Amino acid sequence: MAMDVVDYEIKGAEMQFVEIELDPGEAAIGEAGSMFFMDAAISMDAVFGDGSANQGGFFGK
Repeated sequence: MAMDVVDYEIKGAEMQFVEIELDPGEAAIGEAGSMFFMDAAISMDAVFGDGSANQGGFFGK
């Protein structure tokens, strides 16, 4: 499986952040509380674990 290059840019001085550009069908995984802005055209799903497989919900962890 070929890997795609992730388009990103580090911005800011005192409070740095990373701006990531996702292509259609791409996804990003982040820590809880790490996202502070999202474009209206992007949808977000909150899942337990890394999202790689159905892990049985909260009690499956």
